[in-house]
Amino acid sequence: MKYDHDKVIENATTLFWKRGFHAAGMRDIQQALDMRPGSIYARFQSKEGLFKLVVERYAENSQAKLKAVANESSPLAALRAFFENALISPNEQRYMRQCLLVKSIAELDVIGDIAKKAVIDSMEKVKGCFIDVVNAAIEAQELPESTPVTLAADWLQNQFVGMRAFALLQDEEAPIQTMIDKVLLDIKGQWPANTTH
Repeated sequence: MKYDHDKVIENATTLFWKRGFHAAGMRDIQQALDMRPGSIYARFQSKEGLFKLVVERYAENSQAKLKAVANESSPLAALRAFFENALISPNEQRYMRQCLLVKSIAELDVIGDIAKKAVIDSMEKVKGCFIDVVNAAIEAQELPESTPVTLAADWLQNQFVGMRAFALLQDEEAPIQTMIDKVLLDIKGQWPANTTH
């Protein structure tokens, strides 16, 4: 039963990731999940209920990957691998270069309050994991002790979101690798003088 549930959520994730919440109609959902409307409503209450589970699972996966990054002996090297895995994908999986959470933010007005809260909460949880990565990099002496942790985590998350949009438009790996290199150089650099930790 658990495998069945996992597979259903995985298929729903692929659909929403490719189409977005609004564009994915009930017929699309029925086809992707191989379920009848009555079964979908009995199990998830609504399209929004299904989407909420998709968003939460997506965020959990992102958190697990970032926690693994923070636990590596070289957090910045692990962060590079994390970026590469997310940003460089085969053409048939190009849609995966875009962040599902960010794609969902663009639809906040149409996804409903329950799913909206799940998206916003998920972004905060992912930011918390970036905080862990920055702290781990400071402990590993890969970043200066003066690094403003919360601000650096915000900045990293923003860079990651931007790079995902950039990667979606690239046909070659080289420009994406250059952007990853630049982010990992810049995170070691200076912060404005009035920055607080």
